[in-house]
Amino acid sequence: APSTPQIDSLKAKENTSSPLRSQTTILPMARVKTIMKSSPEVENIGQESLFLITKATELFIMYLTKLSQRYGNDQELTYSDLATIVAKKDSMEFLQDILPKKIKYSEYLAIMEKENQVEDSFY
Repeated sequence: APSTPQIDSLKAKENTSSPLRSQTTILPMARVKTIMKSSPEVENIGQESLFLITKATELFIMYLTKLSQRYGNDQELTYSDLATIVAKKDSMEFLQDILPKKIKYSEYLAIMEKENQVEDSFY
């Protein structure tokens, strides 16, 4: 039977491979801090808060990437994949201004023409 220290070392290895349990971040915390400080409501940022926001951002990026890969090619993530998932998932609605679905200029002109016709019908 394996001894307890070996089991504990295996558990420790499993825990560190999980992005949830990792004590390190992939994103540079200084950059995240700069972005956080750009908000006028933010005055002081504690190290714990900075770490948690950075980790949450990394996990959100991983989640968005995995969702997008389900709808597109598993090998390559494209803008179109991201825009599709943002359009389809209600929980991603807040990103619609940042990741709109690309349309051709001719389609844009047709949309604008329809809007102008609707506005003209009110007068």
